[in-house]
Amino acid sequence: MEYPIPDHLKPFFTPVGEDNSELRVTGAIRCKCGSALFTPYTNEAGTIAAAKCRKCGAKILLLHAGRHGWDGFVAKADYLYDLPTKMHALEACPRCEAQTPLAVKVTVTSFGREDFIRDSELSDEDGHPLREEDWVNAFSSFRMDVVCPECGGTTESIIDIETA
Repeated sequence: MEYPIPDHLKPFFTPVGEDNSELRVTGAIRCKCGSALFTPYTNEAGTIAAAKCRKCGAKILLLHAGRHGWDGFVAKADYLYDLPTKMHALEACPRCEAQTPLAVKVTVTSFGREDFIRDSELSDEDGHPLREEDWVNAFSSFRMDVVCPECGGTTESIIDIETA
């Protein structure tokens, strides 16, 4: 079974848990250097998310609603192109307030391959062709949680956005 892991996340995304399917997948983010500890960043609107590796300093763009998900990838929604880009770092655990690197967990939901093929007619709003395999990039929601290595606490959600 193929999970709805967007192409831009595939190098960093490791599925976790038993409830993953074509319609929903949760995974841990891991840097190419092997580290799983980050400083997460978000914009105020909750439409952009990134993570900076605390080991090597690499930056990973996790979500940009103007480029990712159904609205950004297929619909090319104009209002998403002017997103506020000032990013705020989450440098402490929201629960125990420890100044520590955090693990990042992402959940992506999708309407599935068949719905993507039917609804997109394999072209974006600008008429550019899409491939059947692009269904993973037209996800319907994105959620980012952080896990504290100090207290083991998990946030309810740092970002939880519908992208379709």
